[in-house]
Amino acid sequence: MTNETGKEPLDPVQACLLVEHDDEALSCLKDLIKNWPEDEGCKPSLVLLGQGNCLPCNEEYDRHSEAIAAGIIEVVDINSPRGANIAKRNNIEDVPLLLLLDCTDTVIEQKEVDSSTSGV
Repeated sequence: MTNETGKEPLDPVQACLLVEHDDEALSCLKDLIKNWPEDEGCKPSLVLLGQGNCLPCNEEYDRHSEAIAAGIIEVVDINSPRGANIAKRNNIEDVPLLLLLDCTDTVIEQKEVDSSTSGV
């Protein structure tokens, strides 16, 4: 299906990823996930992949605490069964990582996080 310009309409996830600034792109993705229609099919998720005894991970948990508490960002330990599966499936070795996953836990986009940046 095309729009009036004759081009395929942008997928809403891709539209968020095209936002130039990381914080604005992350805000767009948070809103999209928060308001994803129940009947819309494959819902993407924001996952903060971390592990215990990891100072940078704890800093990221604190940075995103509001979205985590609201259920918009899910914290997954890389050593848990799901975390290990995500890491293996997507060739991930380092944490923390903020991941945008599809409904099969395949990475759509990832952002290595450090104490000076945030976003996707």
